[in-house]
Amino acid sequence: MRRFEYLVVFMKHDRVLTANGHWQGETPHDEESCPSLFEYLSSAGAQGWELVAVDPEETGTAQLYFKRER
Repeated sequence: MRRFEYLVVFMKHDRVLTANGHWQGETPHDEESCPSLFEYLSSAGAQGWELVAVDPEETGTAQLYFKRER
């Protein structure tokens, strides 16, 4: 039986702020210290994560859903 793990990412204005609730920036609450969406996607893909859905929220924000096989 195949098993998956999931990753939920919150982004705002092309910056990834949180992944599974954990702040992604180098400086707390400084959005500019967070990775760009392109940087994050490249890193996540290299780790085996596959983007499976995007849920746009307010203007400029979205939740991204990833999965990978365990």
